[in-house]
Amino acid sequence: MKEGCPNSHWHEKHDSYLHKHPYLPHCKHRRRLPMRGPLHLLILKILTERPFSGSEIHEILKSKFELDIPSAAIYTILSALEERDLVSSRWETGERGPARKIYNVTEYGVEHLKNVIEEYKKFKRLFEFLIS
Repeated sequence: MKEGCPNSHWHEKHDSYLHKHPYLPHCKHRRRLPMRGPLHLLILKILTERPFSGSEIHEILKSKFELDIPSAAIYTILSALEERDLVSSRWETGERGPARKIYNVTEYGVEHLKNVIEEYKKFKRLFEFLIS
């Protein structure tokens, strides 16, 4: 249950379901940001390597996977991941340039990624059977 939530009664009923389905918001009073399909999983996987800024994630997606995703979409996904406690962020100031927001995957995010990958492996076996 989220501490200080004005809808604690709602959490008592729904938190076990939310743990199984982290695509849903933690509380109905919070806004729901889109996750954009498997792209959020790719971003989580990238963040398991080390913390990155949004612009660094954009460059990795472009150079490593040839995905030219608009920066705004990446930041929307990062906000959704942060809202669901799958990533955390901090501001980092360097010697040059403006402060940058650095994103890091949380333990819950790593657990979520592992669970979804296991589900994808099941689907992979099903699809391999179907196309054989």
